[in-house]
Amino acid sequence: MILLIETSTTQCSVGLSQQGICVSSLSVNEAQYAHAEVLHVLIAQLLDQQGIRPQDLLAVGVSRGPGSYTGLRIGVSAAKGLCFALQIPLISMDTLAVLAQQYLQPEMRTVSVLDARRDEVYLGIYDSQGSALMDPQPQVIVPGYFQKSIFLEENLLFVGSGADKCKEIDPVLGAEYYASVWPHAAQMAEQVWRSFEAGLFEDVAYFEPSYLKDFIANKPQKKS
Repeated sequence: MILLIETSTTQCSVGLSQQGICVSSLSVNEAQYAHAEVLHVLIAQLLDQQGIRPQDLLAVGVSRGPGSYTGLRIGVSAAKGLCFALQIPLISMDTLAVLAQQYLQPEMRTVSVLDARRDEVYLGIYDSQGSALMDPQPQVIVPGYFQKSIFLEENLLFVGSGADKCKEIDPVLGAEYYASVWPHAAQMAEQVWRSFEAGLFEDVAYFEPSYLKDFIANKPQKKS
């Protein structure tokens, strides 16, 4: 069994996979990011439901970002702690690829977009097999942006919390938009298994989330 952890958005999810198939998963979606309180509880519940001991795990797969700074730190820290304690491999997967897995369709390109303040999104583009067509990046959406050739070769399907923003600023004729979609640990199973078989492991000591841009803290309001 491989434990899967996804904490990049308001949804906190965990899963257990066997040879690339998710056999069980749990999730909680709260707007206030309760990941610190619920993640280890979800992991314990999931293992208990399946009768799995931590020492039975083969590896841990974690969604590496982009996404919420706090959410990613909590998920990656938990994954690294388990891998270090159990002496098992750590495998990471791009969050936007996790998001795209839910909506892959023949002859369509999936555009994964997570909201990232104002007119900006975290953006990734994937073909019908889930292969990345461009590196994930922060992108300010302006009118005409989606007229580039990479977006015009096939029909587009926008998924994620930034989908409505893209539709409002630069709508694409014939495109489909699904904003109420979050990355989920269950969607990591196949790619994490392929990485495991290929020996594509992270360095537990030095691995960090892929934030894609610097953290900007909100200034505290002055008390009157």
